[in-house]
Amino acid sequence: MKNKKNYLTPGPRTKCIHTSGPEDPWRALTPPLYQTSTFTFPDFDQVDRVLKGEEEGFVYGRMGNPTTERFETLVSELEGGEKTRAFASGMGAISAILIHLTKSRPEMAFPKVLYGGTRAFIEKYLIPQGCLIHWFDPREEGWGEELSRRLSPKTAAVFAETPSNPVMTVIDLGRLSGIAKSAGVPLVVDNTFATPILQKPLALGADIVVHSATKYLGGHGDLLGGTVTGNASLMERLSFEEGSYLGATLSPFHSWLLLRGMKTLPLRMEAHCRGAMNIAEFLSHHPMVKSVHYPGLPGDPGHKVAALQMKGFGGMLSFSLGDDQKARKVASRLEFFKIAVSLGDPESLIEHPASLSHRQMSPEGRMALGIDPGFLRVSVGLEDPEDLILDLKRALEA
Repeated sequence: MKNKKNYLTPGPRTKCIHTSGPEDPWRALTPPLYQTSTFTFPDFDQVDRVLKGEEEGFVYGRMGNPTTERFETLVSELEGGEKTRAFASGMGAISAILIHLTKSRPEMAFPKVLYGGTRAFIEKYLIPQGCLIHWFDPREEGWGEELSRRLSPKTAAVFAETPSNPVMTVIDLGRLSGIAKSAGVPLVVDNTFATPILQKPLALGADIVVHSATKYLGGHGDLLGGTVTGNASLMERLSFEEGSYLGATLSPFHSWLLLRGMKTLPLRMEAHCRGAMNIAEFLSHHPMVKSVHYPGLPGDPGHKVAALQMKGFGGMLSFSLGDDQKARKVASRLEFFKIAVSLGDPESLIEHPASLSHRQMSPEGRMALGIDPGFLRVSVGLEDPEDLILDLKRALEA
């Protein structure tokens, strides 16, 4: 961000609105959209200067774009990282960094409770390529000691997400980063649920942060995107190698949409958090509800850690009715909650993991993760919380 006076230290709301980037010669209030696949040069002397890094410039859309670079800079500023590389989706970002890290080290460590897409990539790509996976369960006593024993110089990284998808497990990032650093292993954190507004993994000891920008960063359900943030040298290598040659490039238009959406990110997260807390409290007192998973509730196992490492408890929660048919019927009766697999939109969304996101897993596998047949995951939107609670009350008691 252009900082004309040294005493100005912009807050997140200011950063989201006043994004960094090249000055527009026409002084447009909204950053321009560079909707182009390639860039031209007046002569080969300038080609040489740009490719040698002696002059700023762009060559081809798969390698970089001014609109996308502005979005990447904003994410870096919010996360407190040196550099960000944007990708065409969250899975594009996750797969790129995992491929990059495991090229030289054939082992990885992951928590058992993990986003289904990440788990599928592990099982369908990393393991068949010979990568040894060390699973750990942060819900169990002694998980830290067990993980420490498994890490070695062959371990490419420890990967984690907190709160986890979909059971909302909270991992102590300070403790996890200490374990990783003691073994000389980088820590990668998926910060999609929390966003950099609520949680800053790099400040808590992580080395790399990933996002599905499709979710809260975009915030309007109209785009796909992903990001990886870390130190400049690693991000330069990632950009040149996997970022360029895998081809999962974020489009200029989606970059522009992300810049637009992120102007309201701090305000949206305040509303998501407030609505989720109200709904979690309502569900925790309803006689039909067997359990509620939300770190904002004082009785939640992750509450104490979340209160220390997060500035808010987020807009995601899950709950169980204990029975598959009850869960499906309640979700189908809702008016304001739409059945869908995504999250972070203005509209409230609900999904039954056994029917959607975790459908391919065996019932035993889902139960091992804490996903029972009556389990429902909720993305609380920006509607009036009172209306959402009345909607849930009507559906539960119909």
